[in-house]
Amino acid sequence: MPNPILTRQPFILLVGLTLLFTLISACHHHPKHSPQSRKATQTQPRLVEQQLLATIKNAEALGQGNPLLLSSLYSLANFYQDRKEFDKAADQYQRALHIKERTSGPNHPEIAAILKRYAHVLQEAQHPTQAANLLARADAILARSNSSPVPTK
Repeated sequence: MPNPILTRQPFILLVGLTLLFTLISACHHHPKHSPQSRKATQTQPRLVEQQLLATIKNAEALGQGNPLLLSSLYSLANFYQDRKEFDKAADQYQRALHIKERTSGPNHPEIAAILKRYAHVLQEAQHPTQAANLLARADAILARSNSSPVPTK
């Protein structure tokens, strides 16, 4: 008997990504300068954060390798970064990094992309040494992947 969570996985992924896109777009497009818009502006980020956290929780139930989980972690990290909450953003990139390392190995080229995003947040948070270490690791991964022999048929 097929696992019901796995058979719904593409649908859940589509719904989750659509929800994330809608929430993030709503956060960036709002009328300005009215008392109602100021209240909405204060409430909207909290709602976006709550929805992103709920999406992460649901995605975790689908398994650590689920693309919705990584996508949701990236979205939450970007959300925090836009709000200048660099420590929170760094935490989300670190979570995404650990998940990707477990599912793909420590030297997968996608690890380099996560490391670079994570390093950028650390630079903004005034942690230049940690950022430089992550960038060096990302460069080493990319150098190895670019020097790998191309498979032949």
